[in-house]
Amino acid sequence: MTVEEHFQKSDDELYALLGAELLGEGLGLSPEDEDSQRRFGKQWFANKRRELQQKICFHEKAQHLLGTSSSDRLIDAYTVYELLGHFDYDPKTAALIAVLVTRVGLGSFCHNAQPQS
Repeated sequence: MTVEEHFQKSDDELYALLGAELLGEGLGLSPEDEDSQRRFGKQWFANKRRELQQKICFHEKAQHLLGTSSSDRLIDAYTVYELLGHFDYDPKTAALIAVLVTRVGLGSFCHNAQPQS
């Protein structure tokens, strides 16, 4: 799926897809498996927030988008997707992260980011 196709999904669906991507999918996916994947994806995203902020928020390309109030979130998502590709993220994982970050809003996601010292 592409970044644009992920925009059609709910946050819960995105977290479940992220969890499935990170954990790997089994043959018989039950509702319990999907719940576990969603919880794992959500927790992973929360745990990786600072790391993702370092990779995204201080990059020159993202900096240009932070001050724009009428920014198109799809453009933001493609920019984040492109940035994550430089950090060896799998394209599927990068697309999911990019959409989740821009759902929050790039400015909100980067609001409390502190540069590494």
